[in-house]
Amino acid sequence: MIMAARCVRVLWRRSCSAAATANPSPAAEIKKPGRWERLRTGKMAVWMKSLIHDYGEACKDIVTGAKEHPGKAAFYLSLFTGIGVCSSKAPSEDSFHCSVLEASAELLLLSPWTRSGKSDQHVLNLTNLSNEGRLRYLNLIVVSLVYEAPYDPDVDLYPAHCPHLKPRWSDFPSRVLDVGFFGRWWFLQSKMKDFDVNEEEFAHLPDHMRTLTFNDLHSQENERLSQLKYQPVIMPETVGVTG
Repeated sequence: MIMAARCVRVLWRRSCSAAATANPSPAAEIKKPGRWERLRTGKMAVWMKSLIHDYGEACKDIVTGAKEHPGKAAFYLSLFTGIGVCSSKAPSEDSFHCSVLEASAELLLLSPWTRSGKSDQHVLNLTNLSNEGRLRYLNLIVVSLVYEAPYDPDVDLYPAHCPHLKPRWSDFPSRVLDVGFFGRWWFLQSKMKDFDVNEEEFAHLPDHMRTLTFNDLHSQENERLSQLKYQPVIMPETVGVTG
């Protein structure tokens, strides 16, 4: 009887331990990490922490280098500031078309005998290229370029798509029509200088009379001659009358 009771107790203990192992209590369960914990300890979080640490170290090195070499730091700071300002002032493609239209409107207010032939021909060439769809715009961050293309983008001719017939890069400088820098189109502005003066009107004059200098317009001799026209006219007295 004693041996049988001992066997029953052993079997009961084993069954209880097996049940406890199969059905653990909630306190014994491993608690799963939450969403915020997974984000904080995930691969992306580790990568972001290392990235921020690297940028922080780089900023510290920049500050240390600026303190050690203030002249060099001031040079680079002014250089990057100038690049940023020039980039913000780089004219767009729409501004170029507006400038061409304004120049054309100014020339139309003048008669063909008064307007400059150089300005008129340049604006007319730009207008024709724009109507043909052969103007191209290129933004180089600091400056903007407008250049001439051989064909319209929608043209389906063979020469327009053949890579062997396309213009060479060595010919690109000759195709540039204007350069935009700091909010201005400099070639157009240069061509529109003295647009209301017809150079052909003075073509028959000698070379020294075709141009006027600052001294020609602001000299003492001109001032003296200008004052003479306001003086009364004095007729010479007659010597005598013969009868």
